[in-house]
Amino acid sequence: MTTTDRNRLTLELSPAVASLLDHISGITGSTKTQIVQTAITDALPDLLARADLLKKRHNELTSQKTQKR
Repeated sequence: MTTTDRNRLTLELSPAVASLLDHISGITGSTKTQIVQTAITDALPDLLARADLLKKRHNELTSQKTQKR
């Protein structure tokens, strides 16, 4: 994958999160970017499931409001 195939994301981290990433980086030898990239990729299925549930609940609530009118 080339750099033109990627999207860049800028994050602001709390000092505590930055310190934890530094710690993990020191142990694993991975860069902080690699650690965050892996964490996001690993978490995507759960994040998508949450988003789908939120959308479903929103649609249910919207439908209920419409039916009460």
